[in-house]
Amino acid sequence: MERLIVDGYNMIFAWPELAALKDAKLEDARDLLVAILADYAAMTRQKVTVVFDSHRRPSAEGTEQQVSGIQVVYSGRGASADHVIERLVYEARSSDEVTVATSDALQRDIALGKGVKTVSALVLKAQVEAALAGRDVQINDRKARSDLSRRLEDRLDPKTRERLDRFRRGQDPGG
Repeated sequence: MERLIVDGYNMIFAWPELAALKDAKLEDARDLLVAILADYAAMTRQKVTVVFDSHRRPSAEGTEQQVSGIQVVYSGRGASADHVIERLVYEARSSDEVTVATSDALQRDIALGKGVKTVSALVLKAQVEAALAGRDVQINDRKARSDLSRRLEDRLDPKTRERLDRFRRGQDPGG
């Protein structure tokens, strides 16, 4: 199974649309990243985990939850997102194809030392955009084919349409 582990705040600070949003409200930037990654996970069929720091808040508890099909982890006090990512990398099964998405050089070195692939924040952004653009093309193609078939059917005279319907049902189209 392909698994993607994402350093959440690393993406937020690197992706321009998220960086702009975080300045207004950090929670909105987190929510948008989770929504984007959920769409990406659905398109690529990867198991996606996004990890956010919350170790600097003394009352912060570590939490894990499923949101729109992806795992969202908050590190909690006493552990950074980096520590959580390292733990996830070390706990990964050898049969899983794991990729860590971060631009943090130390995190990338640790992952590479374990034999885990890494991508930078901007490379992940490009991969996400390509996958979602492909989805949009597929949706538009389906819609265009559907529109075309409706238009062709609308141009048939009622008698021809009736004969085609009988043929489709396996009845004699001639009579």
